[in-house]
Amino acid sequence: MSSTASELHGVAPGLRLRLPLPAGSRETPPEALPVIDVSAIAGARVTLRRGVDADGLSLRAVCATAPSRQWATGLEELVLDRASGLVRGALGVAIERWDAGPIRALPQHVEQPFEGAGRAGERAVAIRGRHVLGFAGSERDAALCSVVCLEPAEGTGGRCGALLGAAEIEGAFVAPPEPGLLVRTIFAVAEHPAAATAALGVLAAAGVTVLLARRPRPRPLG
Repeated sequence: MSSTASELHGVAPGLRLRLPLPAGSRETPPEALPVIDVSAIAGARVTLRRGVDADGLSLRAVCATAPSRQWATGLEELVLDRASGLVRGALGVAIERWDAGPIRALPQHVEQPFEGAGRAGERAVAIRGRHVLGFAGSERDAALCSVVCLEPAEGTGGRCGALLGAAEIEGAFVAPPEPGLLVRTIFAVAEHPAAATAALGVLAAAGVTVLLARRPRPRPLG
């Protein structure tokens, strides 16, 4: 089943997220969406929290940016690995398998696909997604995009694949910060390890797109 509509959201300077909406989708209450606290990092902000549910799957979009002074060339693998860890923890399912694909370097951003399987109570679910990491605007703010879709493991007809293929960033990423920031970041990590870990966590959790499965708990009536 393919999506019949989409939403366009500004998520970073010069970048917009086109989010596909499955037919019959219902908006998820804000209180049911993952909460991301970026207050520990000066200048970081959440730019989008959006969710919809539709016929056995749920769509979540969480967006944020962070100043690139926390960044250094070569941290891509570490940030994306942390992103996968936060996504796994936020799915609300028991993860049985998780396979991260190779990181693909594009002209001005990187992408990494992943897939897995788990259980939401007695229900087996299939997991598919990807991370997108780049920089935006005149200040070269860092923006991470984590796209995740969960659906029943059997009889789905590949709905997650269609959603992931239609979710995209419109606009242009900018060049990454200068490689010279690497030395500064190494010293920052050595002097303030807790702050450095928090910075990576924000980038990983903030992803410009996050599609997460509906948690296996009853909805409140009314």
